[in-house]
Amino acid sequence: SYDKVARHCWREPNFDLLIVDEAHYAKTPTAARTKALYGKSADGSGLVSKAKRTWLLTGTPAPNNPAELWTHLRALRPEIVTGANGKPAAYWSFVKRYCHTFDNGFGLQIGKGRRLDELKKIIAPFILRRTKMEVLKDLPEVRFDVLPLDGGKLEGAEWHDIWRGEATVERTLREEGVDGLRKIASHVATLRRLTAMAKVPALIDWIEGFLESGEKLAVFAHHRDVLDALDKAFRVEAGFADAPRQFWNVSVARVDGSTTDRQAEVDRFQGDPRCRLFIGQLQAAGTGLTLTAASTVLLAEQSWVPAENVQAAARVHRIGQKNACQVWSAVLAGSIDEQVGAALTRKMNDLVQLFGSV
Repeated sequence: SYDKVARHCWREPNFDLLIVDEAHYAKTPTAARTKALYGKSADGSGLVSKAKRTWLLTGTPAPNNPAELWTHLRALRPEIVTGANGKPAAYWSFVKRYCHTFDNGFGLQIGKGRRLDELKKIIAPFILRRTKMEVLKDLPEVRFDVLPLDGGKLEGAEWHDIWRGEATVERTLREEGVDGLRKIASHVATLRRLTAMAKVPALIDWIEGFLESGEKLAVFAHHRDVLDALDKAFRVEAGFADAPRQFWNVSVARVDGSTTDRQAEVDRFQGDPRCRLFIGQLQAAGTGLTLTAASTVLLAEQSWVPAENVQAAARVHRIGQKNACQVWSAVLAGSIDEQVGAALTRKMNDLVQLFGSV
C-alpha cells in the first residue's frame, strides 16, 4: 500500500519489476507517498530506483490536468521532457509549457491544457492503453445524459445565498476556468451544498418514479446532507415514515466515509431483491465496489474531477453486467451545476485529446 511505501526505508535488494497500481495517487510532488516512490524531487531516487523496470497502472493518468504527469515523467523518463537548457524540465517549467496558468491573487494556479498534441507525441511510446470495450467485448453499452431538475424551496436566507452567488461564479468560470473557483472556495463550497439540497425534493420524486419500475438504482452524491435526506426518504425499515406507502417494502444500502462494513452493504444490494436503492458517497463508494444488480446510476451531484464521475458509473458498468447502462447527472436549471458541468466538459476534452478517453 502507499502508506507502507511511505513508512518503509526499503533496504532490500533490487527488484526485477515494480508495478504501481492506481499510479495517479503519486501525482502530487510534495506528497509523502510520491516522495517515497519517486524521490524528494521526483528525481527517481525513491523506490523506483531499486527496480529494473517500472509499470504504472491507472485508468486516469492525469485526473485534472496535464501537469499531473510531471512526477511520473521526471522520475522514470526525464530525458523525454526537457527544459531550454536540455536538462529535465522543472515542475513549473513543465506546467507553464503544457497548461494555461493564472494568478488568482493568492498565487499561480493551473488551468486547462495547451500544446497537447506535442505532449501526446512525447508520451505515446510509453503508454499502452486498453479500453473496456477492447478487453471486455461482451460488456453492454453505457449512455450518459443530463437530468434537468427544478429546485425545491429552502429557507429564504439559504435560497437567496444560492442565487446571490451565481454572478460571481459565472464570471469566475468564464474568465479563469474551473480552477479559478479556488479563490472563492469557501463561498463555492457553501453554494454547492445549498444547490445540492435544493435538488433533493425533485430527486426524491424522480427516484420514486424510477423505483416503480421494480428495477434497482445506484445513487451517488458528495454532501452528507444530501445522502441523509435521500436515506431518510426511503429507509422506512429504520423507523422513518417519510417514504410513500408503495415503497415501504424497499430496503436501502448505503456506503459513505463512516461505513464500517462496505461489503455487507454491497452484498445486500446485490443479493436482496428488496434492497433496490443504493446510496453512496462519491469518494467513498465510487471505486472498488460492484453494483451490477443495477444498470442505472443517478449522480445527484457531480464531482469536480471527471474521472470520479466515470468511476462511479463503472460500479454498474463492469464485469457481470448484462444490461445496457444509463447514467444520469442531475442538474439544477440555471444554477452552478450548469456552469461546472461545462467546465468539466472542457477538462475532459483535454484528457481525451491526450489519452483518447478519461
